[in-house]
Amino acid sequence: MAEPATEAIEVVARGAAHAHVDELRERMATLERLTELPLTGMRIVVRDERNRRGYAPWIADASLRAGGRPLAAHATGPSPLAAADAAIERLRRQLRRQIDAQVAQRNEPRTIAAALAALDPQRDYRPVAGTKPPEERQIVHRHTYADRPLATYEAIADLLDLDHDFLLFRHVRTGEDVVVHRRDDGRIGLIHPRGSRLADEGDDVVVPEPSRYSEPLPLEFARVEMDVLNHRFLHFIDARDGRGRVLYLRHDGDYGLVEPA
Repeated sequence: MAEPATEAIEVVARGAAHAHVDELRERMATLERLTELPLTGMRIVVRDERNRRGYAPWIADASLRAGGRPLAAHATGPSPLAAADAAIERLRRQLRRQIDAQVAQRNEPRTIAAALAALDPQRDYRPVAGTKPPEERQIVHRHTYADRPLATYEAIADLLDLDHDFLLFRHVRTGEDVVVHRRDDGRIGLIHPRGSRLADEGDDVVVPEPSRYSEPLPLEFARVEMDVLNHRFLHFIDARDGRGRVLYLRHDGDYGLVEPA
């Protein structure tokens, strides 16, 4: 296996983290020793957020593409290197799942069930989002990772690979924009429109969950719901175009809006 080309790894170190640029790059490079898959777009951002409410002192965001598939991880820590190590460890676990997928089908139910059982609840802890008064929250737009329809277990595999809490995607069976998400009981919820054929997808891993809304909503109404009820995230069908979207509270206290690719 070739030695990692550390100079190709992008490091963004803000504030006092700048003193650790070389070490951050070397720690990211250790990921290349885990797999023969080509790793591209390797990047880590470490920043100090001590001046914001609801944050651990340091935040790290690490990302790469393994064999063309995007992987990303977010973590916090008491120091720049501690936050970086936590994010890199999450990427390491995702890469190991990729390696396992070379032997077994990545979207096979037993493989998914084993991956869910192996998750460490403490290591996968999501920090509380920074708080802002609802009227000060901005909406930050981004698109889904997948630009093609997926089956439920394909979407769950992507959810785990990306280390996300939820994933918006277009379902291959129905063409509906739906969401898989990690439930508190360790299973995966599949949020779908009321009356959808996807209600029959339940098994030991998947729990079908009909949408709380019977009709499409304007974005403005979805925002009011979030302002008042402070959901972790809210899936809705947008009245503007009939496509599914997810509004969620970001770690910086603003709202993120995930839209179809």
